[in-house]
This record gives sequence, C-alpha cells and structure tokens, in this order.
Amino acid sequence: MPRLSMSAMAQSQDWAAFAAAVDTSFFARLLVEPEALLEGFAAAPEVWLWENPRYLMAGAIAQAATNPYALIPAAIFDRFAAWVEEQDVPAARDRLGVMQTQLRALIAAGRIADADEEADASLRLIAESKDTDGFDDILPSVFIRIGLVKLLRGNLRDTIGIFMEGTRRAEATGHPCAPHVSNFAALAYALLGNFAQAELVLKEVPRSDQATGPMHAFYCTVAEYAKTLIALGSFATTDVESSDQEFGAGEFWWISSHIHAKAALTGSEQPFAAAVLEDVLDHHRDLTSAGTLAGSTLRVDLANLYMATQNYQAAAHVLRDPAATSAHEAVWSAKARLALLTGRPERALSLVSAAQQLHGGRHRTAPALLIIKAAAEHILGDTSSSAESLERAAESVLRTHSFREVVEAHPSIRSELARKVSLPCELPDEVYSRAEAIRLTRREREVLDVLDQHRSIKEVAAALHVSPHTAKSHLASLYKKLGVHSLEQALRVADSWRLG
Repeated sequence: MPRLSMSAMAQSQDWAAFAAAVDTSFFARLLVEPEALLEGFAAAPEVWLWENPRYLMAGAIAQAATNPYALIPAAIFDRFAAWVEEQDVPAARDRLGVMQTQLRALIAAGRIADADEEADASLRLIAESKDTDGFDDILPSVFIRIGLVKLLRGNLRDTIGIFMEGTRRAEATGHPCAPHVSNFAALAYALLGNFAQAELVLKEVPRSDQATGPMHAFYCTVAEYAKTLIALGSFATTDVESSDQEFGAGEFWWISSHIHAKAALTGSEQPFAAAVLEDVLDHHRDLTSAGTLAGSTLRVDLANLYMATQNYQAAAHVLRDPAATSAHEAVWSAKARLALLTGRPERALSLVSAAQQLHGGRHRTAPALLIIKAAAEHILGDTSSSAESLERAAESVLRTHSFREVVEAHPSIRSELARKVSLPCELPDEVYSRAEAIRLTRREREVLDVLDQHRSIKEVAAALHVSPHTAKSHLASLYKKLGVHSLEQALRVADSWRLG
C-alpha cells in the first residue's frame, strides 16, 4: 500500500491520485488508516464525488464503517446503482459493491434468508467473472461479509470454506485483512465445536481497545471471542471475566450471551443465567428467528441451563420453539440430551440417528451426539454398542479438543469417558443429573416386579391374574414411560434409574 495517506492526497488536491488509491487500496486503507481516509473524503469536492459515483460510494462506505448498524444513505446508493446500470459493461467490482450494500441492508433488517440468496449471487459473480480489476483489494472484505451471512444462517461448514478462501487470497497479496479473515474462520470453527482447528487458524492481532478504528475493533473482537470460545470448549478455563467483551451492536451481538451461558453451565448460577437469556431472547425476537444461528444457539443454551436445574418442562418448551431449527446440530444434541435425562433412551437414540442422517453417514457427528448415543446404549444394556460408541466419542473429543463435552456428559458414562480422553483437569461436579424419579402407577410397578421372573405375555398375564390382552396393555404403558421397546430394556432402565 502506498505510503501517502488519503488525507495528504486530498490536501494537495491530487484527485487523480486519490481516485487511483481508492481503486487499488481502499479496503486496506479502511482497515489501517480509517481516520485519514475519512479526512480525505471530507476534503473532496462534493461536486467531484457526485460526478464520480464509485468514489461517492467509497466515502459512504468509509463513513458507515464507523457504526456497525449504519447503512449507506439511500440517495448515494441510488446514484451509484444507477451509474453501474448505465455502464455498457459494468465492472465486476462495482456490481459487487451494489450486491454487498444490499447484503448489509438485509442483515440489518434481520432478513437472513434473503441475505443468504444474495450472498450466493455474489459468490457466483466472483467465480464466473473474468474482470478481476480491484479484486485483490476488495475480495477479503467481500468474503468476510459473505461468510458472515452464511454464519448467521447457521451454514458453518460453508462459512469456514468461504473464510479460508478469503484468507488464502488475502495472504497471497499481503492484504492487511488476512489475519482477520482467518480469525473469522477460527470463530466459525469454535461455534461448530472444533476447537482444535479453531486454535490452528487463530492469528494474533491487537486487542480491540488498541484498534485503529471501529471496523478494526470489530475484527479484533472477533478474535477475542474466538479465543474465549476455544478456552471454554477445551475446558482450559471456566472463567470469562477476563474476556468479558461486549459488541453491544453489530452482527455478533449474541455471541457474548452464548459465552456467558456456556460458562454458567459449570458454575452455580444457572437459574440467573437462564433468566438473563430469556430477557435477551425477548428483546431480540427479530434477530433470533427461525433459520438463524443466533436463534438456535441461544435457545439451546437456554434449554441446557434449564436441564442443568432439572426444569425439564421448561427445556422442552424452549426446544419446541420453531426458532430452534432442526437444521442446526446443536438442537438435535439438546433434544437427545433431554430425552436421555428424562428416561427415554430409545428416543435419544432415534434423535441421534436422525442427526447423523443429515450428514449422509460422513464422519461429522458432533462429540455431544456420540456421547449421548453411548450413554443411551449403556442404559439400555447394549454393552457392545455402548463401548464402540464410547470409543468413537473419545476419538472425536480428542480430535476436536472439545473437552467440555466430557464435563457435560451423562453421569452413566462421564467418568469412563474422562479416563479415555485423559481429561487435562480434575473432573468437576456433574452438570446434568438424571430426572429425580420416574413415577410409576401401582399396576406398572406390579408389572415390573413380575417381569423379573416371568418373560412371556402368557406368564405375565397369569401372574397378574389378567388376560393376555390386558397384560399387553400394561406392558405398553410401562415401556412408554420408561422410554423402551423390549422387556430386557425395561429391566435395564429400571435398574439404572430411581423409580418413584
């Protein structure tokens, strides 16, 4: 990037050099010298700017970068868009400028699904364009914006691919945005639960309070959030006091709430944390709607907090909210955990299987789901399958460094799993415990007692002095309450759970 600042060019009224600098290094300068950039545009003649819509638009982008929620003024965008449309062959960079402005407006309005479609259109333009003039400067920021949309939509694997492509392009040209794009990828990896990869791509950048300007501060805070999530996920710390950063605004406003909710699970203030999270969701209904990662993540956090306090009814109510979309794997994990904690291991296995089908059998199942699967099989007495699932769960934990999942594991397999992964700290108190009791009717308890010695329907009916049809009905009621489908499973669950 040239040494001469934009403000110096403006002071010398060298508008040709000013225009060339905007064309070749605008986004780099917006990151490293935002004040000089703003001073330069403030000194530029208004008539000249309106006669040159690309530079008019650049000035508006520089101004909008000072506020996470700021939009490009309608009059300026309309002038720029009309100018682009008037060109015989509009430059790809200018077409991207129109699309990225529309993208920003859609995100601000909470229209994430529409923003996702616009992001895909931008990716197609980049892939198909033979006109790459200015791409070296603009694409790192474009990839951040597109990846951000994919992240908010919950498409974390697509998000990671986009951020890593942006990182490679930025590193190839020495763009100052390169470490920041990589840190966006680290954040996506951390939200996905792969803390090993997150740590691998995380780059050292200044703290947000040492940033050159608001956009730089936003980028630096992304790194701070990624670092905190890595520490929590790998159970390197349970304390978020030292990383108590708040965006307060911007697209990642919700990550701070997610961090505090995760930390509260292993603390002593789960009820308070749940109440705070309820308020957050009430205040941001439009930004946590169905199909958004924020909506799913915060509702899973809330359900987990309720499960930690054995308020299973509240947890179930939260997970029935349409905003807790089943497209996100964490929702499946929370639903399966709830089934397991409330004595329905068969239902837990069914949910794990459904989640696995989302990946077509690929090795992408989250450690949490594998742990729940192992626990459900253990409770049902399938020792062979449980041992195999436990091995897979341990391998997944070690591969992703998601040691917090061991801490949050079901009590029935928690200690064994901790031993298998050589948990790098002392195992703290249980986060979740089984439901206090499974309440059986007098007749259901009689049926269970009979099952110890009588295995056929005819024998059970005779022991209870009822017809085989009635015996079948009693068994169906008992199986449903215990969450099982066979006599052997019923006996195993009855042995594992305290019955009331």
